[in-house]
Amino acid sequence: MRPVTKVIVTPIEARLDDAKVTIVEVVGYTRFDGERRYIVSCFLEWEGWRSQTFHLDVRDGAELERRLKVELAKMKLAVAAGHTSPFSRAR
Repeated sequence: MRPVTKVIVTPIEARLDDAKVTIVEVVGYTRFDGERRYIVSCFLEWEGWRSQTFHLDVRDGAELERRLKVELAKMKLAVAAGHTSPFSRAR
């Protein structure tokens, strides 16, 4: 049987709650214990603000969604508190 290669063409744009998520790159790797993991590079856009590109180390799509919701909550808190310097205005 031949090994299967999974190809994901990026960037991918998706909606998460009331924000837009752009996945720039996905790199898969196998940990020392044999577990398959992925490093996902992405950024968020919410209410006219855009985050910097950040990286998440995730096991699967469900963990990616949970971690993106955490990042979105942190972004909303920062903007609400007036701490907008890590963000830029979205076009």
